[in-house]
Amino acid sequence: MDAKKLMVINSADGQCEEILGKYMYYSLPHLIVKAEKIKEICGQIGFPIRVNEKISLVDAFKSATGVIRDRIEERFNGERFTRLIYCRDNKRVDEDAVSRELVEETLDETTNTYRKLANFTLDKTDGSLVLSDVDACSGRDIQGYFERAQSLFELYKNCIGSRSIETMADKYIAGMHATGISARGHHYFVPKAYMGKIDLLEDFMEAVAQENLFTYTDGRDAKYISINSMYVADDEKQRRKMANEFYIDVDKRIDDYQERIEHLIRSGSTSKKILDRWELKLQSLEARKREYEAILKQDLSGMDEKYSLLRDTCDQFRLRVRNSQVFGVMAA
Repeated sequence: MDAKKLMVINSADGQCEEILGKYMYYSLPHLIVKAEKIKEICGQIGFPIRVNEKISLVDAFKSATGVIRDRIEERFNGERFTRLIYCRDNKRVDEDAVSRELVEETLDETTNTYRKLANFTLDKTDGSLVLSDVDACSGRDIQGYFERAQSLFELYKNCIGSRSIETMADKYIAGMHATGISARGHHYFVPKAYMGKIDLLEDFMEAVAQENLFTYTDGRDAKYISINSMYVADDEKQRRKMANEFYIDVDKRIDDYQERIEHLIRSGSTSKKILDRWELKLQSLEARKREYEAILKQDLSGMDEKYSLLRDTCDQFRLRVRNSQVFGVMAA
């Protein structure tokens, strides 16, 4: 959806009846922020989502090597070539080590080609990184890539990255009863009743950006986070658009819930606690539909059939849990 067609500024303060809510979006630079700083920011501004401060060596290693990316444009015999250099998982298995391979991918119109440059390996026993299987004929600065991975690894051992901060932001946004907009990145519709919560998210993002330890090699500003919001008019056209976005968002949720509950059934789970959590999720989904029907002033029954199927699947899980409890009592 074209965002410009969705956003309508109709009020200076957003308090009049003509405002349906806000269109909000954000995008992050690459972030590496000390976990203790995130915790400090949350305490200072009252941000209610807590950071997971337990950072494993394996997570730090994968985060550090995941940052290693390079794009090289070259000409050979008058022909232009584009090479991508990055790290990816390999098939090497060792209980005491985790290994990723540095590869060079050459883009082609038909089939891309790959060349292994080296292995970067984490020794879990002492936390050291080891460079091995180096392709000395490649002409690439493999040692330079490895040293950057080492430097980033030292940071990530005490820091969290963009993905964790996205998770914190999205948990907070879920509390605003927002609906995801079908566009790339983080785009949401926030109902009018929850618009005031956007300010705190902006404060959190801006404070986090100022603590970013990552630096771009091309000179880009790593301490700027793009987050903005605009009013959406309360008219029939915008309500119709938001209803469509609601259906797209809920459809994804139902498919995800369906797959996860079916997996629980297939795996033989009989946990009452897990069942209780899923019952709450389904109740929340129903409540959200009723809330958006009131906000958008229309019936949103288009997902009733899929929701009914999801409820039937949850009932099957409930029956499995109940039978397990009955048999357990009889056995006792």
